[in-house]
Amino acid sequence: MQLLTKVSLGLALLFAVIAFAPAAKADPLMIQSGGFSLSNLGNSGAGITGLDALLGATASSTHSLNGAGSFIALLNPLTFTTGFTGDGSGGPHAFTFSQLLTINGQTQTLDMAGSIDISHLVDSVHIIASAPLTFNFGTFSVDVRVLPADIDGWGPGVFSDQLKAEFTVTSECSGLVPEPATLSLLGLGLASVAAKYRRRRKQ
Repeated sequence: MQLLTKVSLGLALLFAVIAFAPAAKADPLMIQSGGFSLSNLGNSGAGITGLDALLGATASSTHSLNGAGSFIALLNPLTFTTGFTGDGSGGPHAFTFSQLLTINGQTQTLDMAGSIDISHLVDSVHIIASAPLTFNFGTFSVDVRVLPADIDGWGPGVFSDQLKAEFTVTSECSGLVPEPATLSLLGLGLASVAAKYRRRRKQ
């Protein structure tokens, strides 16, 4: 009876280790944004050609994240160039745009929306948060949510800011496969139990 109790406890411990050990560690996330270039935002056609303009430069970053979790990362350094947009251009103007986003070699199109408010003294551009974009990698998925960004341009000039996004990593439990180290631990545990059982029988 004592031997059966030990065997049961040993197996329970091994299965608990398997259940709570990370089945597949997420690879380092390599994020690359394609960038975008917008011009003539709010321009009535009688203003300076190309202004107002918003440039989102390409960017790349790497993030190590084991298991589930979320973090905020840079999508684009922003440059907002303002100037005379022409008579009758005052007020709000909506616009849409997109850029390519690549995570660990998988590329999707990230669609966004924004608006620009033009006044005599200040031109303000706003990037509105987009709907989540999901990347599936089998053992985990990554949801991308663009964070709102605002830049105020006081008179003609060049102004800078950053566009960021929240990246949320979720483990896909249904497709998890135990790591080799976990399988090795299970094998060693079973071998140990079997050896103890053989010694007990010989006695």
